[in-house]
Amino acid sequence: MNFYEHQDLARKQTKRLLIIFAIALIGLIILTAYVVAGVGYILGLHNARFETYQTGQSIWSISSQVFDWQYLGLIALGVLSVVFMASLFRMMQLSAGGKVIAEQLGGRLINANPRDAFERKLLNVVEEMAIASGTSVPSVYVMDEMGINAFAAGFQSADAVIGVTRGAIECLDREELQGVIAHEFSHILNGDMRLNLRLIGMIYGIIVIANTGRYLMYARGSNRDRGKTVSIGIALMLLGYLGIFFGNLIKAAISRQREFLADASAVQYTRSNAGIGGALKKIGGLSSISSSRQDWKAEDVNEFSHMLFSQGLHFNFFNSWMATHPPLSERIKRIDPSWDGGFIVPNENSSASKNAVTDEERAFQANANARALAGVAGLAASASAISSSTSSLSTKNAGALNITDLSVDDLVNAIDHSGDPSDKTIEQASNELKSLKAEFEILCEKIHEPYNARGLVFAMLLDTNSSVRQQQWASIEANQSPELLKQTRFIYFQLDLLQPTQPMMLLNLALPILKALSEAQFKALKVQLLALIKIDKKIELREWALYHLVDHHCRPKKLNQFRNVDLKSCKPAVARLLSALANIAFVSRSDDNDDVDSVDVESEAAKKIFESVIASEFDFLLRWYPSKELTTELLNQSLEQVRHLKPLQKPQLLKACVKIIQHDGIIEASELELISCIAQAIDCPLPYMGVG
Repeated sequence: MNFYEHQDLARKQTKRLLIIFAIALIGLIILTAYVVAGVGYILGLHNARFETYQTGQSIWSISSQVFDWQYLGLIALGVLSVVFMASLFRMMQLSAGGKVIAEQLGGRLINANPRDAFERKLLNVVEEMAIASGTSVPSVYVMDEMGINAFAAGFQSADAVIGVTRGAIECLDREELQGVIAHEFSHILNGDMRLNLRLIGMIYGIIVIANTGRYLMYARGSNRDRGKTVSIGIALMLLGYLGIFFGNLIKAAISRQREFLADASAVQYTRSNAGIGGALKKIGGLSSISSSRQDWKAEDVNEFSHMLFSQGLHFNFFNSWMATHPPLSERIKRIDPSWDGGFIVPNENSSASKNAVTDEERAFQANANARALAGVAGLAASASAISSSTSSLSTKNAGALNITDLSVDDLVNAIDHSGDPSDKTIEQASNELKSLKAEFEILCEKIHEPYNARGLVFAMLLDTNSSVRQQQWASIEANQSPELLKQTRFIYFQLDLLQPTQPMMLLNLALPILKALSEAQFKALKVQLLALIKIDKKIELREWALYHLVDHHCRPKKLNQFRNVDLKSCKPAVARLLSALANIAFVSRSDDNDDVDSVDVESEAAKKIFESVIASEFDFLLRWYPSKELTTELLNQSLEQVRHLKPLQKPQLLKACVKIIQHDGIIEASELELISCIAQAIDCPLPYMGVG
């Protein structure tokens, strides 16, 4: 299966899960209603009808006489409301994404501030895998827990986080850690995260039934009512735990299959079974010297056990049914059929694990103070060089560079391999990232700070037209602090020296830092970004795409809607997006052309290529939108709508976008950047396509 098929399978599994839980819930509600009504009857709530038990009537006849069906309906409605509201409440708690789970498990965010070389190693591996797969870099958390474990959580790649225990980053070498991270990226790319969070919400609703029963058992009241309350409480608690038992059975069965898939994907991504295989063997080695190396409390980890890399809890009863992970030996055998059954005790290899921290990562920790001093000196030199006049700012030309190594077939092939980075892609992304960090060390360190990460986005939005750019500088100067203005200028001049695809790489590194902004800070950032975009009073698709990408990844999350649409049901949104791409491909290249007739001719040419692509890619017609009918707000709404397309229809849309943009046979850096932004915004990450 490819990325889109896995996403579609996860969507179908979620639907099946909803159906299974609905059936189980209906059965539980009916049983609960009968038990509550029965307890009430036995305790004298319906004494007048007690004689019907002596008549020898059928069960149905007795039920119809003993129980008031309206009364039963009210009980069932009450139970359903409690379960639904509890599930909704839990889903709202989790709507902010994976960071809620990471924080509940005691995680500490490290994207902006790795404390040591081990954390730097982890961050490097995550960044390499994210850039290779085309996703934004997730927020990375470290849990001070000495067992070897990890998890990925979130509703989509935009709010995904990866959490790794301290034991994992210290006990595993770089290859093993890469195998674990590849396993977690499989959960991100294959749609498992959303499924896992919905499992949590559904089971939480059933837990509330048991908790309600427990509350009623200890509730105070008169002696007359006390017996009734306790009896109903015991019944509810028993039924609730029965529901939890079967809910956990379903959760465990689904989780075990997704773990096998993630293990296989990790081998596929890294083209090696030694990494993830070694990590699993070390987990077995830890278990062999201790009954449990997990420092988490059972009540903390039980809810999230199905999301972890290794089994978070140990079961002595119903082990094969209730375990959320397959047995270690079975997982290792599937990865390495020649395995001899031996585990690795990490303590015996601690020196090797420490040596696994690369020289680059050691240098990061050892030279932190030197880099900070160099950064101050570099910034001072930059500020001195540009302080005389903003009119001396150079004209950026990175967007006009042609990426001659890429063809249309390369882009189409990348779409077909979305979410499936090859070992060559991962190696290329790793080398490119290391080269970038080595050559532009100060710049890379700056964008890992929340304050300066904003300056990167400002710098990327500065116009190539000198007069427009001066107005943008004036806007930043008027609305931002002098220090941020200096940082933005320094970053801007550094961007001029980068390869065409590297600014986008930097933005992906900065996105998890921007996510840490408060809601008020993020609103202020959006106001400034919109001000920079609107200064020239026209839509530039690259600017809009960058803005939407930042907004999509960093805005405070609301409860995610569970819906999928097809292309025909959102034709206006598809038409606006493709019309905008056609317009920008033809008209916007003549920024200084004031000849109305010439613009009209270019608009007609854009319309023709639009119609040609629609005819070849779709089995329905779409309306053409001239540029004057397109606004930033409309494009934002359109992109948000197509984000909910069914997984198997997303590549069709992306390929149409590519064919419109490459109509002239030339793929520019800005166009590749634009396609990457759109792909990320609709959760279809494209494998890294760097230019050496």
